[in-house]
Amino acid sequence: MPNFHAHALVPFATPHQEGDVTFLWEARSDKESLVLTQVENHRFFIKHLQKEKGVLVKGEKITRPSQVKLLQRGLIAYEQATRAQVRFSNIYSKKNHHETPSPYLKPPAFFANNGGEKREIWVEVGFGSGRHLLHQAKANPEVLVVGIEIHKPSVEQVIKRIGHEGVENVYVVDYDARILMEFLPASSVGKIFVHFPVPWDKKPHRRVISPAFVEEALRVLKPEGTLELRTDSDAYYAYAVEVFTALAKTKVYIQKNIDLAVSSKYEDRWKRMEKNIYDVTLINLQRASPAPPLGLLTFKETLAPARLSQKPSDVTLRGEEWFVHVEGRYALGTQSIMLKVAFGAYDRPEHRYVLVEPTGKASYFPEEVFSTKANTKAHAALQEWMSSELCH
Repeated sequence: MPNFHAHALVPFATPHQEGDVTFLWEARSDKESLVLTQVENHRFFIKHLQKEKGVLVKGEKITRPSQVKLLQRGLIAYEQATRAQVRFSNIYSKKNHHETPSPYLKPPAFFANNGGEKREIWVEVGFGSGRHLLHQAKANPEVLVVGIEIHKPSVEQVIKRIGHEGVENVYVVDYDARILMEFLPASSVGKIFVHFPVPWDKKPHRRVISPAFVEEALRVLKPEGTLELRTDSDAYYAYAVEVFTALAKTKVYIQKNIDLAVSSKYEDRWKRMEKNIYDVTLINLQRASPAPPLGLLTFKETLAPARLSQKPSDVTLRGEEWFVHVEGRYALGTQSIMLKVAFGAYDRPEHRYVLVEPTGKASYFPEEVFSTKANTKAHAALQEWMSSELCH
């Protein structure tokens, strides 16, 4: 990702215009500063933190745009605005400089209760290089194929390919599929593909297949719709079989070492190693009842920034199926406060900032939070903690 190291930066007052980039305001903590940057209609934080030999400047992870050229433009403008004495920089790469935002890259909110879509939807969770995703889109032009991926280089690579190959029935979203599943309307999806997810032994909190995920999959699948796991992991295979076969009003098909029309380079390597490849397919046999539309979570109480500035900046709240972790606190001038929080379900957390204005009005940043089951409970606990009196 683009970044630069500088011996020093010259401060500037916000708001500040540098060419076609606007720096709106700055938030500071004991460890770092975050500068809200606007490039076209995209807003994100540029972060700078003091290091032993100078200052590191880069994009902030939570708000970082999926298309790297937007971050590049922001960093180039920031280098110029601060008259940075640069020690190292990779922000002038021409690789992404002339890209235009892709119409096929959709924000998560686009999929929330999007009842206007008349085509059948197919979903691929974690599409990697995009070979299978684009193959399905080309072979099924009457279907809208939605690819969900959290690895930003994969997202960027695939949206480039969509444009170059002229595939028009693909949308890509940079988000956690386990959360996005709750956004989709009931009985709107024909197929869900989970091909070679994160290995079972690595990062257990990122495992896709779980009882909660399967419950949501059955809600969004049409009757006879399928959830297909393809894996080389014996542990993932065994777990999926256990979860799938415990369900009522479903069918399960198991296949082994079946060749598909398209395979990834990793699958080709595993075949050369003579590893077993399993397909476990869950077939839905019932139609789910339509659910009420997901709403947006809002802070209903007026909060006191001065009180929040005295609360601990590292706090964890826990429930049976949800948690809240306040990770840091930032000051915006003398009257506004911003909190960095992770919250929601343990295995699929949301990451946001909470901005509290001088008037006491609070809101999530950089985007709203939808009222999924775990998010709603975590939000209520966060709001109660923020509005509670200080404990001595």
